[in-house]
Amino acid sequence: MDEKTSLHSPVLPSKKDYPANPYIGIAFGVLLIPLNTYWIAQLEVVRYTHPTLVVPFFNVIFILLFFTICNQVVVKIWRRPLLSQLDLITIYLMLSVSSAIASIDFLQVLVSNMGHAFYFATPENEWKTLFCDSLPSWLVVSDSDALEGYYKGGTTLYSPHHFKPWIVPILIWTGFILVLLFMMLCLCRIVRWQWIEKEKLTYPIIHLPLEISAGKPFFFRNKLMWIGLLLAALISLNNGLHFFFPALPEFPVKRHAISHFFNERPWNLMGSVKLSFYPFVIGVSFLIPLDLLFSCWVFYWLYKAERLLIGSIGWQGLNRFPYQNEQAFGAVVSLTFFLLWMGKAQLRDVVLTARKKEGSNPPSERVAVFGLIAGFLFLLLVSTRVGMSIAVVPIFFGFYFLISFFITRMRAELGLCVHGLGGLEPRRVILAGIGTKALSKETLVAFSLYGFFNRVYRNHPMPHLLEGFKMSVMVGSPARWLTLAVLLSVLVSSVVVFWVYLDLYYQFGASSGYFGVWTLGFGRETFTRLQNWILFPTETDHAGLSFMGIGFLIASMLTFLRMRFLWFPLHPLGYAMAGDWGMSNLWSCFFTSFLLKWAIFKYGGLRSYRNAVPLFLGMALGDLTVGSLWSLIGVFMDETIYQPFP
Repeated sequence: MDEKTSLHSPVLPSKKDYPANPYIGIAFGVLLIPLNTYWIAQLEVVRYTHPTLVVPFFNVIFILLFFTICNQVVVKIWRRPLLSQLDLITIYLMLSVSSAIASIDFLQVLVSNMGHAFYFATPENEWKTLFCDSLPSWLVVSDSDALEGYYKGGTTLYSPHHFKPWIVPILIWTGFILVLLFMMLCLCRIVRWQWIEKEKLTYPIIHLPLEISAGKPFFFRNKLMWIGLLLAALISLNNGLHFFFPALPEFPVKRHAISHFFNERPWNLMGSVKLSFYPFVIGVSFLIPLDLLFSCWVFYWLYKAERLLIGSIGWQGLNRFPYQNEQAFGAVVSLTFFLLWMGKAQLRDVVLTARKKEGSNPPSERVAVFGLIAGFLFLLLVSTRVGMSIAVVPIFFGFYFLISFFITRMRAELGLCVHGLGGLEPRRVILAGIGTKALSKETLVAFSLYGFFNRVYRNHPMPHLLEGFKMSVMVGSPARWLTLAVLLSVLVSSVVVFWVYLDLYYQFGASSGYFGVWTLGFGRETFTRLQNWILFPTETDHAGLSFMGIGFLIASMLTFLRMRFLWFPLHPLGYAMAGDWGMSNLWSCFFTSFLLKWAIFKYGGLRSYRNAVPLFLGMALGDLTVGSLWSLIGVFMDETIYQPFP
């Protein structure tokens, strides 16, 4: 049965007159950002636990649940809540944005890169003569005393000769990130009417936080929800106790490789194969449309079959064949162009109304359009000062926002909880088109410095912004407050993240122990690649461009077939995500959700599906809550007790 229409609408209480400006929620969000950032640092930097790789982030769901419970206690005592539902979703939004900024795929990379080139430059690698002089002094740290304490530890950040060299780069990068997120906010304001009011996309990811924060506890009175919650919570509780009592058998829900079953030729040509049955992923994925769940695991195995076939006929030695990243980029471009074409009338109206006089068009649209223009001019100014060619700047950021647009739409319409899309960096596409020979050294340096926000897109902040607009509509409130909440979150988060990470590194040493795995790894990846670009210049990658074209054509064909034949089951997004990091780890979770959802639709119909939604949301909540508790216990005990993910 096709459930593409509004089948995922959460059961919410009737709308109330919530305050238009949730100042209490914003204040709580600002106060919670330092605690949330420290928690992420302890999980992602100190321990191999990553709450920001899959949405919704389990640390944010836990904090939202905690404040919802506290709110109910206040209601019992004072007969009125301290926080409205709008306040609660404001906290959720601000902490989600904060978590994305503090994540392993954002500022953790930048902090690791800012001093790496100068500290690890040696006569052997020739970094000083190759590119150190081209690194802008106002964006990096070159002071030897500051870097000595940073990498070796055993000292403190709070010494003038340690923190002073960081001040100017931190302030400039904070401004850069603020403008980047402001432009994303402007894009969300432009498309929100089309995607929220006209197309009425389902936004599956927001259903769990909406249900948790609802003014009346309908969700918590559902028996099926409690069955799902207890089932997942018991699994997570048992696996956490396994740390203390190894004799207690562990439920094998986390990812584990099964490649040893395929260790003979030709089967080993498929590469690594993993199984996982995370309850929270199965629960959240239950809201994904059935055709996309089907396409996820089908295209994953078609990708493995492609690798098997290529290896069997002796092509496995060819460089990067079958160019999966290039095919994925072509598919992303095809799907984005299709979305823009479908919404061209609304986009045209936005541009036309922005040109009218102030009194004749909505202020938010006018601000959004001119905000995008002003933001781009800022990025153009900074990028050219860094050294990037003025002709490359619009291409680089054009590709970046194209991918951002695609991920945001994918989350809004389909709710896919993981979207790494590694290998779709804008610089990869530019280098495939013209090679490194055609670019100046300063442009390549800019690509390296900008790599922190487009290296991988697992925790991209833009989808959270549009989900914030949708949640404000769901609770019956104007979204005027959202800009203030988001920009405050970005500003406070950026400063706090730098502070927390630098404080940790100056205490324990960025190159020591587990810290070194990430800090040295990120820096080595960035600057070794830059070294190779300079020493071994490349020309146009004709094969890569060809496979981008192939990906574009295949995705376009799949889109056409879906429009022409309503029964066609394959979604082009499944093709785009086939080789993704998330799909390789979670395909079996999507397969499990598909089987359960298909069976419920086939034997119970739409009514049974709607009744089953709380069961699966309960599974997600139980796993995320108990996993969060184990992570907090581990922080207090200074142990890695149980890793909820991965």
